[in-house]
Amino acid sequence: MIDIEFLVKQIAYMLMAISYYVSFPFNIQKDKILLIMTHDDTPEGNIRLTQDYFQKQNQNLNFKIITKDDYSFKKDILRNLIHMFLKTPYHIATSQMIFLDNVFLPISKIKLKKETKLIQLWHGTGTLKKFALDSESGWIKKSLKNVSKKTTHYIVASDWMKDIYESAFGIDGNQIYNIGCPRTDLFFDNEKLKKMQNSFYIEYPELKNKKLILYAPTFRDNELNANIHLDINQLLKKLPDNYIIGLRLHPHINSKLNQKLLLSKRVYDFSNYSYLNTLLVNTYTLISDYSSIIFEYSLLNKPMFFFAYDLDEFTHNSRGFYENYESIVPGPVVKNTEELIPLILNPKSVDFTFFKKKYLENCDGNSVKRLYALLND
Repeated sequence: MIDIEFLVKQIAYMLMAISYYVSFPFNIQKDKILLIMTHDDTPEGNIRLTQDYFQKQNQNLNFKIITKDDYSFKKDILRNLIHMFLKTPYHIATSQMIFLDNVFLPISKIKLKKETKLIQLWHGTGTLKKFALDSESGWIKKSLKNVSKKTTHYIVASDWMKDIYESAFGIDGNQIYNIGCPRTDLFFDNEKLKKMQNSFYIEYPELKNKKLILYAPTFRDNELNANIHLDINQLLKKLPDNYIIGLRLHPHINSKLNQKLLLSKRVYDFSNYSYLNTLLVNTYTLISDYSSIIFEYSLLNKPMFFFAYDLDEFTHNSRGFYENYESIVPGPVVKNTEELIPLILNPKSVDFTFFKKKYLENCDGNSVKRLYALLND
C-alpha cells in the first residue's frame, strides 16, 4: 500500500531541493540569519529570545523568518507555495546562520554550504521521554539522521542532556554545546517576571487573588482525539473556591473537551495561550506527567505533582524514558485524582537543588549571552 503522506512530502522536499540548488550560486549574505520556527514562534520561545538579544548586539543583522503558518495551505495558498518552494530554499542558500527549534526535514535533501552554521535550539529545555532517533522509525528516522549530520551546533542545558542528544540525534559530542537554553533566561530577570505577572492579570483580572492549578499533560502518540483522564469535576468539588483549574492540552485532546466543563467559572482553557512561560510564572501548582514543561517550571521553585495514570503502559509500550521515571521527577507521582487532592491542599516544599544541578546546570540567566559569544567567536 502506498504511503500518501510519505510520497507527498518526498515530492515537496525534492522540489525544495531543486530550488535550493538553483539558488546555490548566490553568495552567503553577511549578517543574514534565517529563523525556522516550526514549533514555537512566540516571544518567549528559544528562537525569538535569541533574535531579540542578537539584534540588540548588532543592529545590522538581517533576520528572515519561517513559521508553521508559512506551510499551512488552508489559506494564502499561492503565497505559501511561493514561500515554500522559492523563498525558503533561497534563504537557506544565502544565510550565514540558520536557527531551528525542531527538525526541519527538507534539509535532509540538500548539502549546506561549508560557511553555513545550522543551530538546533530545540523547543524544550530537557526531556523525560525518548525522542527523535530514539522514538522515530522509517523514512522520518532516516531523514532526521541526514539533518543531524548537517547540524553544526546543538544547544543544551546540562552534560546529562548532552549525553541524551548524542543518542537522540546520532551525533558525537563535538557538535553539542552545554551553555543553557535562551528561553530560561526570563526566569532570572525580576523585572521581566513582574511584567509577565502584570500582563497576565491585565488579561485575566479575575484570577489575581486565585490559586491557578495548571494541568499540562504530554501527548500520547496513540491517543488521537482522546479525552483527558484527570477528573476535573472531582477537583472542583474537593478544592476551595479560590482554586482555579487551568488546562494546557494538545489540540487533539483539546478538541474533545467537554464544553459544559468550560462553562464553569473555575475552569480555564489555556491550550491556545501563546505565552507559556508567562502562564508558568502565574501558576500556583503544576500537574503534569511526562512533559518537558517541568524543567522550566522547576526554576520557579514551586511544587509540582505527577499524574502518571498510565506509567506502566507508557514505559513498556510507548516511548519510554531515558532514566527511571520516578527517580527523575521532582515531586510525588500519583495514579488517580483522589490522591492529588491532599497534595494540592497541603503542598510540601521541594528542594530543587539536585534536580537543577543535574538537568539545568547552565540555566542561570546568561544562556543567550553565551550563545552569542559562541557563534561570533
